Amino acid sequence: MKLLYLKVNDKNASSFAQKSKDQPVFAKYYSPTCPACIAMENDWEDMCKDIDEKYNTDLLVASIDSLGMKEIGKHDVYNDVEYVPTIVILKDGKKIKEYKGERKKDKLLEFLMEEGLINKKMVGGVKKSKKKMKKKTSNKKKIYTNRRKTKKEDLSKKRRSVKKKMLKYRKKSKYLKK
Repeated sequence: MKLLYLKVNDKNASSFAQKSKDQPVFAKYYSPTCPACIAMENDWEDMCKDIDEKYNTDLLVASIDSLGMKEIGKHDVYNDVEYVPTIVILKDGKKIKEYKGERKKDKLLEFLMEEGLINKKMVGGVKKSKKKMKKKTSNKKKIYTNRRKTKKEDLSKKRRSVKKKMLKYRKKSKYLKK
């Protein structure tokens, strides 16, 4: 499902209250003038983009400002916040768990994964190039492995080619001397 992201204020608080009853919510309670809230805004936005692009979820992500907090309280949705920013998981409008970790994108995503609210999207397989595939035979079965040459193997191949050239040159020079 596609991620639904809302910035909740006094104008859309009633529609948010209805949606919060239907699906789980990852909510950030904030104040537009709070320095800590402003500092984490980029990480919050990046987290929302990552969830939308890389994860499967039916999660509603919301940023609830101070005016929205007052309005959602009228609709029986959790709004008992002591400080901002406060990040919580809501189910049926009730607080289930509060996030108390670092306010960074990776940590927020890790928290949501641990809580089972997001799952990574499955990505299709990638064709392997023929150059990288090497054939191994063991017990009369063909097994293909994706193996890169080591530096040692590359050097030994170069040395062999140089030796061959030198031998050819020596042979030619012996014939020229006679």
